[in-house]
Amino acid sequence: MAQAAHTLAHLQSLEAAHPETLTLLDLVAAVADASNTEEEVVAAVQDLIESGRVTLVGNFRCSDVNGRSR
Repeated sequence: MAQAAHTLAHLQSLEAAHPETLTLLDLVAAVADASNTEEEVVAAVQDLIESGRVTLVGNFRCSDVNGRSR
């Protein structure tokens, strides 16, 4: 879990002033490149989406991270 916190801190340090707009696939691929485990990927992706630092486009733009439609 400490590694996930480190990964999140690293991603937050790279955050732009405006939310990044990505597809879910692009977001997962970018986070996976900087993560060591699937758990880190899931935690980081969920945090980025729920915090509003990333806005999704495409098929998942109207879904929350748990898969329920908004």
